[in-house]
Amino acid sequence: MKHLVRRVLVSLCWICGTLVRTADTAPLVNIQEELERLMAQHGFEVRGIEQTAEMEGRAEGAELVPRLRLLLDGFDHVLVQTENGGVDRIIILGEKVAVVAPPLIIENQGSGFPSDASPDGEDDQPGDSIVLPTQRQGTSHTVNLSIEGPNGQRVQRVLLIDTGSDHVVLPASLIGPLGISPNDLRMQSVQTANGTVDARLGTLSGVWLGGTRVEGVSAAFIDDTRLGGNALLGMSLLGRFRVTIDDEQNQLTLAAR
Repeated sequence: MKHLVRRVLVSLCWICGTLVRTADTAPLVNIQEELERLMAQHGFEVRGIEQTAEMEGRAEGAELVPRLRLLLDGFDHVLVQTENGGVDRIIILGEKVAVVAPPLIIENQGSGFPSDASPDGEDDQPGDSIVLPTQRQGTSHTVNLSIEGPNGQRVQRVLLIDTGSDHVVLPASLIGPLGISPNDLRMQSVQTANGTVDARLGTLSGVWLGGTRVEGVSAAFIDDTRLGGNALLGMSLLGRFRVTIDDEQNQLTLAAR
């Protein structure tokens, strides 16, 4: 029987400032032991559980997902839910570190955010969410975005959504069309879902999410033959948002922190 996973809550939890937090009085437990207990009880898997050894977290509540979010509040992690709202797997990326992200600049070009003004005339909070249509590529999703180089050149590109990639990953053949000088790139090994590869690392002036421009996104340029024609939308952009992928509606939702 085919197991269908509906990724309606892919929680990139170092950016989940909207998480409902239990009071600080919630009891402290050993995180690894609590995860192992919950895994045995609910049948999900955890990757990177070894990073929680000797670490303590707070545990409270009967509902599984809020309990896990509270328990792993001190870790960057991805939580993937099943179609019926259960937990399929958790990927623990590491302990949270303080990160100051470059600013999110919203241009007035039909951004995909909610309207700037509510029907009753009161201003909505800007940057609530961006909703982008996706296309399926096997069990994965792709999204069509515009990428901006240092001199304003923009290239339209289909990118595969990949939470296993540290960076936006682009084929090296786009360096010229984007107007990026090779002297502005540095060689570095980068992590993708398929392993570690050598890349030329630089910074994109902007990535356009519909009409919303995100500044200063790090990008790794890799030889085209290594990418197999793909480009990846990785954590250097996704990590600035709370991300939801809806398999049924084929939508990517990026919610402001």
